[in-house]
Parts: sequence; structure tokens; C-alpha cells
Amino acid sequence: MTTSPPQPPETATRVETDVVVIGGGPTGLAAAHFLAALGVRTVVLEQRTSPSGHPRATVINSRTMELLRHLGVDAEVRRAGVPLENTARITWCTQLAGTELAALDIIASADALMQRAVNSPALPVICSQNRVEALLVDRLPENARVIRGVRAEELIRTPSGVTVTAGGEHPTVVDARYAVLAEGLHGSLREAVGLRRTAAPPLGRLLDIHFSADLSPWTAGRESALYWVLNDTVRGVLVTVDPKRGEWLLEIPALTADEEHTYFEQGVDHHKLIEAAIGESGEAIAGLRIHSVRNWVMGSTGLASWHSADGRVLAAGDAAHTFPPTGGFGMNTGIQDAHNLAWKLAAVLRGGASDTLLDSYERERRPVAEFNARHSERNALQKRALLQSDGDPAEFARNIEEHRPHFDFEGQTLGFTYEPGPGEPVVQDIVTYRPTARAGHRAPHAWLDQAGDRISAIDLTRTGFALLTGAEGAVWEQVAQETPTVVGLPLTAAVITSDGPGLRDADGAFADTYALHGPEAVLVRPDGHVLARLPGRAPRRELRQAVDRIAHSGLAPARAEGTS
Repeated sequence: MTTSPPQPPETATRVETDVVVIGGGPTGLAAAHFLAALGVRTVVLEQRTSPSGHPRATVINSRTMELLRHLGVDAEVRRAGVPLENTARITWCTQLAGTELAALDIIASADALMQRAVNSPALPVICSQNRVEALLVDRLPENARVIRGVRAEELIRTPSGVTVTAGGEHPTVVDARYAVLAEGLHGSLREAVGLRRTAAPPLGRLLDIHFSADLSPWTAGRESALYWVLNDTVRGVLVTVDPKRGEWLLEIPALTADEEHTYFEQGVDHHKLIEAAIGESGEAIAGLRIHSVRNWVMGSTGLASWHSADGRVLAAGDAAHTFPPTGGFGMNTGIQDAHNLAWKLAAVLRGGASDTLLDSYERERRPVAEFNARHSERNALQKRALLQSDGDPAEFARNIEEHRPHFDFEGQTLGFTYEPGPGEPVVQDIVTYRPTARAGHRAPHAWLDQAGDRISAIDLTRTGFALLTGAEGAVWEQVAQETPTVVGLPLTAAVITSDGPGLRDADGAFADTYALHGPEAVLVRPDGHVLARLPGRAPRRELRQAVDRIAHSGLAPARAEGTS
């Protein structure tokens, strides 16, 4: 419903922008970056005056690292964290200083590492959420800004968009065309604009202890992303945050009603829990210091709809969905939501597409989020059964491969599709990624030589659409010159050959994975997903058909046919 704007406090600062983002966590900040890169003015409202000191999420998967690469912050994130290949192991033990029960290598060999490098130009990294937030704030471009220390209290629809009133030390009123709610699980604006929350039954309550200590006497030579601890006092997991700085999380689920009292009542000795997990006294653990403690309910939540009735307010990240942490997909899914949404908002704001294009945001991202939720729930239930079990450790070690999909999920990270076949899941294989340039899939990575520089094929869509073709598809360069924009965003054509003067297929991977025939081209969207494969028999008509379809519904047919 459209309402007259509220009367702001006399001291309020009034700001006009294209998009207002409520919430300055990783999803909201990423949205600001992606929108700004497309020329969209963006204001982020954040209640906190600085990033949280608690690490929360820690793993940034390959797909999210690719997006951070597009923003030019991937190298800084890698320096601020730990390359996952340095800790690509999961360890189970009685205590850190006790008996090792089993181990699972995520990257078991040099060949396995090389395959990861073939799949993506950006390998995963362990970098805590608070550090990612700080880097994203520091690198915000000029047409995006964060206003901190203000709480968004009211959001109303106006004839031209939305008005958000935020209170705090510096009251602010923001007028915008669209609002993105990235306010997290506990935000209040979703229900105020008619976005009804849903929730699966909770899977338990977790205690999180963030601490520093030198654990190298017990981790050296078996560096791991996670150390699962199973003993009579603690059954939980030590999470690697930054071993170089001696930073860790101890996560302990309450598995019984008695443990609810043990872990969450006043007076719980958190130092003793850390000692029980490590297997040494506090005096023997160098530099032991607790930074913060929190507890929270583990489970999946969602929304009945991700957008308001008039389409002016859209939810993303934890405001739209939450999962158990077992899999590390929460922050990653949120950042990827923002990437999918940003180019669509830019197209609509530029007048290149009708606002029905925004309907494709939920249509594409909800199935991915729901798949990630189900997978995370299965992981959580499997680990809870393990923590409650008194089974034979030797048998557990023999069956360790059963746990691989929890920790080794390259197929889920890179292989999800926005166009699954009838009855097919959005992810075909959780563990193994099989590159394909079919419509709906992420366009595969392939190294290209450009005037002596090496770029990835996925770099060609940072700020617009790209037509990727082979030696027989030179006609697409002329077509792109005649049609320099698609739904208001730039269109470029890249002719990729094995030995031509332009972009060269560095190692043959482009030819293998894209499998183009004759003048065929792949039209790739600004979010790096394939929009359509165009045969090249009638290139102008094929492109026009794809553009017309996306301008009204978001995705073109998997293969455009036609004659001029």
C-alpha cells in the first residue's frame, strides 16, 4: 500500500538514493558493492557502529571468492585469512591433545588441488565474517555509503518507491526507489512490510566460545579446518578462525536437557570447557584468552515471499533464509543472493527491463537456498547422531567417507543451476563439480590470454553481459557493436581462439568446457550464469529473442532458434 511519507524528526538528515539497504552485514555490504559497480547509488543503514568482534561464519567458498575477485578485494580477504588448502583436513579426536579417531582430507593430493584450480580462479579461504565486513566497508566505492549507528525503524511505500526512517544519534530519512532488507534473522522490518516468516523445527542450541590461544603444539602437522572433539565433558567442534593469530571458536551443541543447564546457565566456566576440549590445563595452554561468548538456536528459517506485494522491498541473506552452520553456506548464500539481485535492480532502474524481471530473483535463488538448507540440516542431524553415539571408533574411521558431502562440496558450490530440468534438483552432485555451459549454470572458468595478461572467462561479465564465441563466431562482434546494451547494461563480444590475435584459449579449457560449434555463442549474464546458447544461424534475431525474454521474465530459453 502506498502511504504518505512520515514526518521525520526536525534534526534528521534526509538522503535520496536509488537503493537503500537495511543491514550492514556481509550480504548488505556485498549488495552495496555489486550495485555501485553497476552505477546504482546505494545507502546502507547499519545499527552497529563497527563490525562484530565475534567471528560467526568463517568459510568463504570458491564461488563467493570469485565474486570478491570481481570487487577487487579477494587478495585482501586471502591475506586476512587462511587459504583452505593449508587446512584442508577434518579431524576427529577425543581431545586436541588426546587420541585421534579419524581424519578426512578434503584436498587429498596435489592432483586434487590442481583440479580445484582448474574449476575456479579463486580457491576457498577461511576468513571470519567480521573481517570480511571490515574489508567491504573500507573498499566501498564513492556511489555507495554506510551510515552507522542508526536503526531503521519504519519503512513505508511511496508513489516513487520507499522511505525509511532511522533513529539513533544521527536520525536519518532515506528516500529510495527500492529497499533491500539484509537485516539478518532478528530484524523487524520484514513483518512490517508483509513478509511472513517461516521456520522448521529447531535442531538444537549451540554455545559459541571465541578465544585466542597457541594450539600449535597439538595442531602442527595435522592442520585442519575443524577438530571434532568427543569426550565425556565436551562433544563439539574446534573451528579454525586464524591459527596464525591463534584465534579459534569452540562450538558445543546441547544434546540433552541436562546439557542445556550445563552450558547455558549463569556461572558456566567457559575456561574449563576449553580445557576439556584441548585436553590440557589452562596453565599449559599459552595465551589462552576468551574474547566473547554467545548462544543461539540452530535451525532453518525462511519467508513465505522474498518481496513485498508491490515489489519495492526485497529480502536477502539471513533476512530471507537461515540454515544450520553445518556446511558453511549461510554467508556465502547471502552474498550470492546480492549478486543475483544487483544486476536486475540496475536493469530496472535504468529502464532497460520491466520490474517483472525482479520476480526472477526469488524464482532463481529460493530453490538454491532451500537446497542449501536441506543439505545443512542433514549434516547437522548426522553430526548430532555422531556426537550422541558411543559407537566403535574403529568402525567410524572405516566409514569416514560417509561424511565427505558435509565438508567437500565443490559440486554444490559451483554446480547449482537456475534452470534444472523437470523433477531435477538444482544441484546434481554435491561433491564433484562438472563444468557445463548450459543455460542456467555458472559459466565455466577457463584461463584466457589477453595481450600478455591472463584473465578468466568469468571476468568478462563483471559489469554487463558477454557473448562468448569461437573462431567461427566473429559475426557476434558486429552484432554487439550494433546492440551495445542488453536491458540497459553493457554487452561485449569475445571471440576466443587457440591462436588468434585477440583472446586466446590458454590451455584448451574454453574449447572443452564451452563446446561451441561453428558460429554458436554463449550469452552470459552479469551474474556469470549462462542466459542462452545462440546457434549463430540468425544472430541478430537470436539475440533479440533472448533480450526480449529477459526484459520481461529473467531467463531466455535454453537454446534460441530462428532465421532472419
